[in-house]
Amino acid sequence: MIFKLYNCDVGIKVDGVAYEIPHVVEVQVEDPERNRLTRGNNPTNKVGITFKDGIREPKRWTMPFMNMTLALKTVLDSAFVDQTRLEVYAISRDDGSSKMAKNAILSNRPQQLTLDDSAESMHVSLEFESFDIDEVHKA
Repeated sequence: MIFKLYNCDVGIKVDGVAYEIPHVVEVQVEDPERNRLTRGNNPTNKVGITFKDGIREPKRWTMPFMNMTLALKTVLDSAFVDQTRLEVYAISRDDGSSKMAKNAILSNRPQQLTLDDSAESMHVSLEFESFDIDEVHKA
């Protein structure tokens, strides 16, 4: 299942230092965990047996954003190379609901998505993986 979050304040914590990422286009959270049904070869079994699928796979956060500073690029490149554990958060500006990925890692080196003369060429993609996700929903 994929969730897309918009209108959020987004940031990361690296070694206890918080970095706000102000120009995030969207945050996409992919959760591979699913409830599934099976029944074997018995077609008369209409109830089935439940099981969890995807629990060995981490949840993935993808964030394209604009205007990465050289200082942040240096920190993130180092975090990628060293496999540093990070905290990533997104807080809704509408109602204060939040998602936080703890003990996350950068799954690939931060990179520019396109190279041309459009505004999209300023987008940089960050991808994180974590098993430790917290959510706080506010009404």
